[in-house]
This record gives sequence, structure tokens and C-alpha cells, in this order.
Amino acid sequence: MLKYGLGVAATLPVLLAGALWYFQRQLIYPADFPEGSRTQVPQPTDAALPFEDVALTTPDGVRLRAYVIPARTRVVPLHELRGLSAAELTARGETELAAWDAVKRNPDAVEYARSRPTVLMFHANAGNVGHRIPLARKFVSELDCNVFMLSYRGYGHSEGAPSEAGLKVDAATAMEFIATHPILGGTKLVLYGQSIGGAVALDTAAAFPDMVAGVIVENTFTSLAALVPHVMPVPPLLVRLLLSERWDALAALPKIPAKTPILFLSGRRDELVPQAHMRDLRDLRQRLGGRGRWREFADGSHNDTYVVPAYWDEIGAWLREEIEGDKEKKMDE
Repeated sequence: MLKYGLGVAATLPVLLAGALWYFQRQLIYPADFPEGSRTQVPQPTDAALPFEDVALTTPDGVRLRAYVIPARTRVVPLHELRGLSAAELTARGETELAAWDAVKRNPDAVEYARSRPTVLMFHANAGNVGHRIPLARKFVSELDCNVFMLSYRGYGHSEGAPSEAGLKVDAATAMEFIATHPILGGTKLVLYGQSIGGAVALDTAAAFPDMVAGVIVENTFTSLAALVPHVMPVPPLLVRLLLSERWDALAALPKIPAKTPILFLSGRRDELVPQAHMRDLRDLRQRLGGRGRWREFADGSHNDTYVVPAYWDEIGAWLREEIEGDKEKKMDE
């Protein structure tokens, strides 16, 4: 019996190492979870947000989908949407979309959108871009931001298969699109990433230092090589040998200009990414002499930190003080 137990104990890491080698991209990028995520992609109009449905083609020929949601002086309040049936919500969304088609011919409305920051959202590794519309609505309705929601390759209605190299190309393609967009092109650009999206955000900020006004990362790991041993009983040395997907956020940080503000948002109850990862990112930023702000949330776990009420207050304050340059107003309040 003891020999059997020892045999299982010795064999399990080997089996998991094999799975890590052969199926790492399926494990890292579960684009089909939850079920229907590749075919059922909510649209911003489901939340009464007008938008542009954008198709992008990457340099390697992959067609991506994205949503552009403009900042507006008035967004339909949530209480007007409560109790509506699915058909009524769709109709309301179409009404708002038609209204925006008229409004964007108004120079004052266009100038308002141009005067507001733009948030480029990099989502976590499961689900699709449409599942993050409630977050986009917060940025638009409460923080008066334009939002660009990128659907990575292999996710939602985007073509291709996800990989680290591929997602970096996708992010670069989004950046180039934003730079030439008639409304977004001249705005202050903030990169926002959750979990693996935070690693994408940091890498993109390092690659486009002159375009990025600030970065927000939430519950992000230092690297996949450092994270995997916490979720799979595979020896760290073996993990480093087997992993082709790296997402080394620690390596990206030194390449981001010290003047670029970074907001670190950490859920203390994160059950997937140990909070030490976020602390290590923060500490490295401090040692490099870069601008950074740390906020942690006692009740935040890996997937629900954004529902903690203070979460959006902290983002709003950071945007006003670090991106919009409203430090004096904040001090006087």
C-alpha cells in the first residue's frame, strides 16, 4: 500500500508536467469557458451603450473584433433598464445606437469625447469581451471615459488561436488603430488589465511608452513560471523548462517610463494568484523609482475584486489625480 501511494505521488507530477507541455495553451487560454463563450458574445447595446463594432486585421492576417464605446454627456442610468425584458433591452440599445449616430455629427459631442481619457481594456483569460461590458459601463457612465474593448485572437468572435506572441500582436494592432481613430487618437490612453490582462497591459505599456498615459493592473501575476507551481504540483525548475508561454510582468516593468503612473489593485482574498505577486510588482516599481499607487481590498477575490464598492472610487480618484491632473481639486475636497 505504501509503495502504491509513493508511486502515485511520484507519477502525478510527471503526468501534470506532460499536460503542461502538451496542453499549456488550452490551460492558459480557456476561451471556450464558460460554455458558449465563442458564439454568445454580449454587445454594449445590451447595456444601452452605443458603440462601434470594429473589425481589425493583424499583420499576421488574423481578424479581430473590438468595441469602441464613446464618452457621452449622458448615459442611460441603470434604473431605467431594470425590469426590462431582453427584447425591450435590445430595442433600447438600438435607440441609443441611433441616437449616437446623430450625436456624433454634433461637433460639441465629438469634442467632449475627445476631451476624455480612453481606457483600453485587456480582459482575463476566460470568457469573452462581452462578459466585461459591466466594467466598461462603469468607465463610461461613472468615470466619463471612452472605452476600447479588445477581443483577443481565439476569443469570442475573433479568429485565430491565442498565444503570448499572438496576443502581443493583437495589442499592438489595437494601439495602432486607436492612434489613428478620429475620436480616440488624441486622447490620454490608459491600459487596464485584469489577471493575465494585466500582464498584457504592462507588456504593451513597455512596447508603446510614448502612447500610454497610465496603467491599471488588477490581480496580476509576476510571471506564469512563478504562478504555475501554485496551481499545479509541478516542480518550478520543470515548469521553467516546459513553459513556452512566459508573460513575464516583472521583466516588462523596467521598460515602462518612471513617469508613467501605474495603479496596482489587489484583492487580499485572491485564491488563484497569491497576493505576493502583486506586492512584488509594486515593490519592483518602487525600487525602480517609478510612479505607482497601491490599493488592496480585504474582500476582493480573484474574479470579484471589481465589485467591492471602493474599487471604482479608487480608480476614479487615480484618474482625476494622475491622468487628468486634478491633484489640487482633490486636495481641496
